[in-house]
Amino acid sequence: MIRESFLLFMKYLSAILVFILAVMLQLWLAPGGIHGDFVLTALIVFAFLFEFWELAAFIIFGIFLLNLWPSFNLAMLMFVLVPLVVYVLCRRFSLDLWLGVAASIAGGIIVFYAVTAPLAAFSAAGPLILDLIACIIFGELVLCGMEG
Repeated sequence: MIRESFLLFMKYLSAILVFILAVMLQLWLAPGGIHGDFVLTALIVFAFLFEFWELAAFIIFGIFLLNLWPSFNLAMLMFVLVPLVVYVLCRRFSLDLWLGVAASIAGGIIVFYAVTAPLAAFSAAGPLILDLIACIIFGELVLCGMEG
């Protein structure tokens, strides 16, 4: 009983630390020209590791961290929908965890940009590909650290 409680506590603590790291990376690297979607990536990985209400709490937390005065806009809607759709898909279909996370990150970010800024994102494919690579690497490292 104590062991299970401790493991659950460590899972939540590590998720919070990963989430804070994702926010810091996203905000810190943006002025340098690297526009990684690390928070969205963390939420996509969390869709594989957490239950619905836990994921929903992280999504709400992310909205308030990235946008102190959240208002309804298309980007925020997609920020909420992408991890929720990934959650439903990974529960509905049997996916290999490592491949499923990588494919979900790539697909989620492509869909996010296709809906929120299609002309800007796809007119310069190079930065989008770099963003995808950085996010997939970050997501797989998060999964590696939190999987067990």
